[in-house]
Amino acid sequence: METRDLQAFLAVAASGSITKAADVLGRSQPSVTRTIQDLEVELGFELLHRVGRRVQLSEEGAAFEEEARRLLMSFTELAARAKMIAAGRGRILQIVTTSAIGTGLIPRAMAELKGVELPHETHLGQFLPSIVSQEVRSGRAEIGFSSLPLDTPGLDVLRLYSAPDVAAVRKDDPLAELDVIPLSAFAGRRVATLLNPLRFQLHVSKALAARGIDTGPMIRTNTAYGALQIVRQTGAAAVIDPLTAYGLALPDVVIRPIDVTVLFYWGVVAAEKRPLRPVAQALMNAVEAVAERTIAGFTKLDPALAGQLVNGSESGTNHGTGI
Repeated sequence: METRDLQAFLAVAASGSITKAADVLGRSQPSVTRTIQDLEVELGFELLHRVGRRVQLSEEGAAFEEEARRLLMSFTELAARAKMIAAGRGRILQIVTTSAIGTGLIPRAMAELKGVELPHETHLGQFLPSIVSQEVRSGRAEIGFSSLPLDTPGLDVLRLYSAPDVAAVRKDDPLAELDVIPLSAFAGRRVATLLNPLRFQLHVSKALAARGIDTGPMIRTNTAYGALQIVRQTGAAAVIDPLTAYGLALPDVVIRPIDVTVLFYWGVVAAEKRPLRPVAQALMNAVEAVAERTIAGFTKLDPALAGQLVNGSESGTNHGTGI
């Protein structure tokens, strides 16, 4: 398997057409078709299904697409790193983070690194928590900012934090007049929430169920930022993580605490026994400073507690993990 094979597959996946992919790649259609066929033989499963004149990813192909994209990105970054080393420009700063942290905290923290000598190039990738762990453990990233789980073999948890989840409502919503929104106010309301029921939304749902609260129709999205946009456009209410809520102010949307504490946990990880460079250390400190200054209820925790939070051993606490 070569990078050329992955490029062909990703081009077909993006365009839904072998012909269009061939045009983009500057190759013949038979050549791209043969590449996909050879790749399927090597992998042992079908990547594509033909639907009329177009092709679509098989279930296995969709799963492989993400891995292929990550692998190709690694090859591309390796080449870029080699060129920078040859030019005497040093190492790239590789940062991986979840969506909430990457949009709500990292940009503001990077703006405060004015007294720090930055590398010639910085890469910031946003992934699910499991991928953040993989990228840091493998050495493809130097530092990771992630929600739970953090206590993963091969990683050192450097910092651990918590803050309560919050409600988001449109400014013309009567709930916006309250200083604290009761969870009971969500009864019968249209609610924007997250798609994955086993992560962030699980703990919100448990809090609602424990109080016998039935919401109205649900609108599900895969990011908290998407939920904020739904609140703004539709007037639905939402319970979201505090990083996104306080980090991404949207016009016409107000953020309020809720009367039930559902904690959101996140932290910083690095590869086990691999010291951070000063620039990565400075970024970690800047992220903490921004969070402490902007997030209501922000609390610094002992990183040794990360394993207990993953295992849910703290009784009576909701472990919101977000995305």
